[in-house]
Amino acid sequence: MKEEIIINRTVLYRQVWSHPVTDVAKQYGISDVGLAKVCKKLNIPKPGLGYWAKKQNGHKVKQLPLPKLGDGDTNTYTIRKAKSEPIETESEDMQKARVFESKPENKVVVKSTLRGLHPHVQQTKAKLKDPHTDQYYRCSGGLGAFRLAVCKPSIRRTLLILDALIKALETRGYSSSLSSEYGEKTAISINNEEISFTIQESVRQIPNPTPRHTGSLSLLNNKWDYVPTGKLMLRIDEYLPGTKSIRDGKVQRVEEKLNEFIFLLIKTAETKKVRAHQNEIRRKEDEKRTRIEREALLKREREKELLQQLFANSATWNKCVLARNYIAAIRTQADEESADRELDSWVLWATQQVERVEAQLHPSVTESQ
Repeated sequence: MKEEIIINRTVLYRQVWSHPVTDVAKQYGISDVGLAKVCKKLNIPKPGLGYWAKKQNGHKVKQLPLPKLGDGDTNTYTIRKAKSEPIETESEDMQKARVFESKPENKVVVKSTLRGLHPHVQQTKAKLKDPHTDQYYRCSGGLGAFRLAVCKPSIRRTLLILDALIKALETRGYSSSLSSEYGEKTAISINNEEISFTIQESVRQIPNPTPRHTGSLSLLNNKWDYVPTGKLMLRIDEYLPGTKSIRDGKVQRVEEKLNEFIFLLIKTAETKKVRAHQNEIRRKEDEKRTRIEREALLKREREKELLQQLFANSATWNKCVLARNYIAAIRTQADEESADRELDSWVLWATQQVERVEAQLHPSVTESQ
């Protein structure tokens, strides 16, 4: 669904010269950069840098006049924004999950040894002995491993986090799976909803001390280099609104936030289920609307056909009336002159032909009624 906001040129001109652009932008629910683009499209001059500071300090400022509209210019601009539908995710199950994950006795604890790893984590560990590496020097296990992108020094920590997370999810009745085809994917099944997530390490971009030049034009290649930061993030890979990640902070690390991430997974699963239900309702409504429109179209087309048939039958009926009058006139003339067996035969034939055509008209007339 799209929400439309129509901006009037004159009104916007008065607003941007009465209040700072950032304040005006908030009224329309857009950024100040977006509002600047609207002003440019509508040819609206804006106050320059320092305008509001000068005005606030009592200095004399000059307001630029609003230019006249040129040929083809418009006096309005329409902003179309996606209208978000409110989704109630705080169901009774969600409230119970929130309380459960906040209790100290349910805190997920990350162990310090790699012994006794979950089978999926053990499988990922084996894959990381010869890992794939991206341009940021981050490793991944490929198919049949957890979806991750971390540098080598962070592999051990990552495996311990995944081990604690997966085991905690299973104790809550949820299961995990690893993709073996069509790309890497880590999925958790929560209340019959499959939620995928990734663990990823951020990297810092620095100038490459030994950049290479390639090509005939000596284009600079490999201008930047990347160094690991050791900062990890767990991210839910679903295109849904709301918070979907936890990350290392200045005080707390990911290990201390695993209960929070589990709650986010549960919340995402419920949101996904609600969205699916809403989409199903919309699908049925669309099908119903399409069916009604199709039936109405068929009815109009049928009425058009019947009308055309009516006019055609009327024309044929008129011809039959004229033919009967003609036959009657011929018979009258023959009676006045003399009897003619050949003429009698023609009259009989002509009458039968008219009756046959008239008989063919009646079923259509009955159907149209």
